[in-house]
Amino acid sequence: MRNINFKSLLIIFLLTFSVAFFLSSCGKEKETIAIIVVKYSNGDLVHKAQVRLHQDGQISAGGEDVDPDLATGWQETDVNGSVEFTFDLEAILNINVVDTVGNDIYAGNDIIRLLKGKSVTKIVEIN
Repeated sequence: MRNINFKSLLIIFLLTFSVAFFLSSCGKEKETIAIIVVKYSNGDLVHKAQVRLHQDGQISAGGEDVDPDLATGWQETDVNGSVEFTFDLEAILNINVVDTVGNDIYAGNDIIRLLKGKSVTKIVEIN
């Protein structure tokens, strides 16, 4: 009788462990996210600035042209001066920022390196 209980407990434990392991391994991968924060040179956050990420003009380490599909469309910063882009893989991207106030155009450029499964924040100053 005691032997049967031990076997039953062992089977239940192994089944529970197997199910827990299976569920944890099926989890969705974390997204690769670029967060761009735009500020004027005086430190004020920029609302409604236009931001674009791309690889135009970059060459890969192997000497080939980079993937043109990594380019994003222009997106607008929110009231906190930030905008978020989501990618599948890591990449090194150019950042272009443009803000128009009346007849004045403010612009800034930078580079961001995205790491797979991580959120990377870059502050871009425009003037």
